[in-house]
Amino acid sequence: MTAAISVTGLTRRFGGVVALDNVDLSVEQGTTRALIGPNGSGKSTLINCVSAVDQWDGGTITLNGEELAGKNSAKAARRGIARTFQTLRLFDDMTVLDNIMVAMHHSRGYGFLSAVIQLPTYRAAEKRMREEAFELLELAGVARDANRTAGTLPYGHRRLVEIARALALKPTVLLLDEPAAGMNDAETVQLAELVQRIGRDDLSILVVEHNMDFVASVASQVTVLDNGHVIAEGTPAEVREHPEVLRAYLGASEEEL
Repeated sequence: MTAAISVTGLTRRFGGVVALDNVDLSVEQGTTRALIGPNGSGKSTLINCVSAVDQWDGGTITLNGEELAGKNSAKAARRGIARTFQTLRLFDDMTVLDNIMVAMHHSRGYGFLSAVIQLPTYRAAEKRMREEAFELLELAGVARDANRTAGTLPYGHRRLVEIARALALKPTVLLLDEPAAGMNDAETVQLAELVQRIGRDDLSILVVEHNMDFVASVASQVTVLDNGHVIAEGTPAEVREHPEVLRAYLGASEEEL
């Protein structure tokens, strides 16, 4: 099977601190892999590197066989990477539907002049984007919120909107950074159902998460980081029983394991 994301020998240092030390990780095309580990293990650093938000000191990252460069997130997005962040980044004063449409304007299909004088090309493209945005909200289960201001939504719904907005970029790789953080049990189930629905042959997903029950419901494979090193890989069931994982999580709550 072809790797959508391939991370080889990745190293990232912050001064004298080694956040990632020779890390290898791959996400096969059309699969969902979870990345877990204790706080400070290097999870967010890795996802920042994969999305080219951050740079790295050694190793390579390839997307569908093409090598990426750090500190060039716009170029990474054009190559098919979309992501969400731990902290929500919606435009709170805009409607939910407009939040989705903003992400679509990279492929709007009309120029500045068409928009200014609202030529037929502009009107047709806007109609198409509005329809596609609404379809994404239906997929996420929040279509009823389309005309609400994003800042007025419940937290869990805002997370779903953020994922819908990432999908509006039509990515081949989707990175989810702790999407279930702050959600209650019902919201987490709704989120898991969405991740299951969007999984398809042409979309590969890497999800960083603490909630192991959520991980087990969406991911076929799990990579475990601790102190910048990969300490285990396998299915969710295999990882739960791995002695190094149990040692790394010693003292963690049962919900985390």
